[in-house]
Amino acid sequence: MGGTAATGGAMAGGTPTITGGTPPSSGTTARGGSTITGGSAVTLGGTVAGGTTARGGTTAAGGSVAAGGSTGTGVCPTLGQYPTPDTATRAKCTNISNGIACHFGGDVGNYDVSFNLGGTAAGQTQVQAETWREMLAAPITTEGTPVGSIATTAGQKLLYSMTVNVRKPEGQPDWTVSAGTDGLDMYFLGSAPQLDSIAYAPAAASEPVLYILTDSTGCDQPGDGTPGNTSTAGWGQWLPQFFGPGIAVANYGNSGALTECSPTTTPCESDLYRSFYDDPKMWPAIKPLLKAGDVVLIEFAHNDKQTPQDQYEANLNKYINETKAAGAIPLLATPIPRNNWTNATTMNTAQLINNLKPGVDLPASIRKVGAAAGVPVIDILAKVMAFFNTKGQTTVTGYYADAQTHLKTVGANIVATILRDEIRSMNIYPLVCYLR
Repeated sequence: MGGTAATGGAMAGGTPTITGGTPPSSGTTARGGSTITGGSAVTLGGTVAGGTTARGGTTAAGGSVAAGGSTGTGVCPTLGQYPTPDTATRAKCTNISNGIACHFGGDVGNYDVSFNLGGTAAGQTQVQAETWREMLAAPITTEGTPVGSIATTAGQKLLYSMTVNVRKPEGQPDWTVSAGTDGLDMYFLGSAPQLDSIAYAPAAASEPVLYILTDSTGCDQPGDGTPGNTSTAGWGQWLPQFFGPGIAVANYGNSGALTECSPTTTPCESDLYRSFYDDPKMWPAIKPLLKAGDVVLIEFAHNDKQTPQDQYEANLNKYINETKAAGAIPLLATPIPRNNWTNATTMNTAQLINNLKPGVDLPASIRKVGAAAGVPVIDILAKVMAFFNTKGQTTVTGYYADAQTHLKTVGANIVATILRDEIRSMNIYPLVCYLR
């Protein structure tokens, strides 16, 4: 990695106000998709609105909390200045076989990016960053289609802004996958991608970061996210699409990751497993970066197959305590379910009980730790199971990329959407301030 901080375009500010997590819209709105329910209302893909999301001066407080804990209270910040898209910076982008690629270079860090979608011709555009990280997509309109594109009519322009996390490697910290391309990378894909103008600049150091700590079910997987793609995808790589500018999502999820390996209690069973707490590219790399206002989302269970209950709960508490010590905000989540069913319409409720005898109910331990530590718990397991039960085993099996554990792009998008909805319904501060 080398070079100086990348910058492109002038700066512009935004002043609309958001109250209680409701997103504002400006310009022409791209909307679509139906509401599907299972436990709680879920709108797959959400609503993507034209114009830059902005907030200022409102309070995020209250909300319900799963398994005890506090959602936090605070005043949503007024957003700063964001780059004004220009055609000179657009000229740095090149056409590729499936769209438009913009490789801007620069050092690792966070970048504010603004762009106008649209052009002289009608467009269908999907936006990704770095290595297959979903940044902007239209709602799912047909079940089984993982993502839609943003539609623009001939001559129409839609302005969007977002904050992109850039690091090396771009995706999984310690796995045998491509490290990606150095610097800031933006991709505009779809059946007819249209990019009128773009600009970028290093984000303010004070802007918060959402760090994701998870395993292969949530990490950035090498699936390109195009409609109909059936390759493996992680829910964490589909979460950034729901956040506007002012917060970066840094997904450090890694295949084989578990809370912590221990020679005496939790041996890493083979070289396919990683101790997230000890691997120098994982938690030790994140800790020096933490600052006040950052959020650390902790979700481990699938690989803690041999971890005793007391050790598992102690491991979770180490992440919580060290996050708090840095002034950052811890947030727990239960895992996605395995594709196990009692009958055609009911998932097996004995989920993520590990291999010890007696087995440890890991989701129950997560809820217990959250309640005791006063940390919110997003119960992904319960919410996703409730929704999956409404769809039935045959349909849900189509959401999985393998027999029972990893998701396709459609499944990852569903889980990310449910997580987004829980952040909103639980009013989790400060994340709720930045939702589109």
